[in-house]
Amino acid sequence: MQTEHVKAACEAVVLAFFHALDTRRHPSAAALTAPDGTWPRQGRLLTGPAEVLAALEARPPQRTTCHVITNLRLLEHRGSQATVGYFLTAYDSDPQAQDGTPRLVAIRDCQDRLVASGQDWRLAEKRSRRHLPPE
Repeated sequence: MQTEHVKAACEAVVLAFFHALDTRRHPSAAALTAPDGTWPRQGRLLTGPAEVLAALEARPPQRTTCHVITNLRLLEHRGSQATVGYFLTAYDSDPQAQDGTPRLVAIRDCQDRLVASGQDWRLAEKRSRRHLPPE
């Protein structure tokens, strides 16, 4: 697959994942994870779609989020694997706190490794570190 097609396919997965997360379509977000895909989230390593789904379903129902993806670039592409990097700006809102006013949670520097699964790509590894405020 040509580099631009790989970048576009991987970008589509990242954007679909966070859109599903922010619209609380948790099964759709989890389905974008490879069967052995990993995601260190809130101090716990999630492995596979079932663990991702369980963690997302445990999110407080009144909390809404918005994840803004910027500066997405293809870092590496070899065969059926690719790595993309991007900044993630995360906001949340809780109607019971601050009258529901959106709050900047953090800006993270992210790298996702994806694997091709037939015609589709899946998240094999999600990694990030806080960019602002610095860790």
